Amino acid sequence: MRLTMKGDYGLRAMIDMAGRFGQGPTPSATIARRQAIPEHFLDQVLITLRRAGLVKSQRGPQGGHMLARPPAQISMYDVLVALEGAPSSLDCVPQSSACQLSPGCAMRDIWAQIDTFARDLLSATTLEQLATRHRAVGQEAEAMYYI
Repeated sequence: MRLTMKGDYGLRAMIDMAGRFGQGPTPSATIARRQAIPEHFLDQVLITLRRAGLVKSQRGPQGGHMLARPPAQISMYDVLVALEGAPSSLDCVPQSSACQLSPGCAMRDIWAQIDTFARDLLSATTLEQLATRHRAVGQEAEAMYYI
């Protein structure tokens, strides 16, 4: 499975919005600053996430972006599929693959198992869980800074 910057930035932005769910829209400039994401690239990512139904946007002085559903209802897999398509380790793993080595390949089944494990883990991991983890890690880092 390959994670591009688009996927990484998208996940970080979604975790940021998950951590503030229910507090109204957040301007993209604020998300970009907090998550160290170039704002022009973040805007493109947010458009894709909005088209996928994962983000809502509101225009105007109090505008910004927010999750379209509660963070417990959005998985990492949902975000990655919206931004990058269905993840796969190798081109030969999908069942419809036309790889000429596929019928006798000793590795194909292992790669397929890895893909299944990754998909299951990403599907089971929600933005709510990630936002909670993000807060806890941030508090630990802050505590270490003051020791």
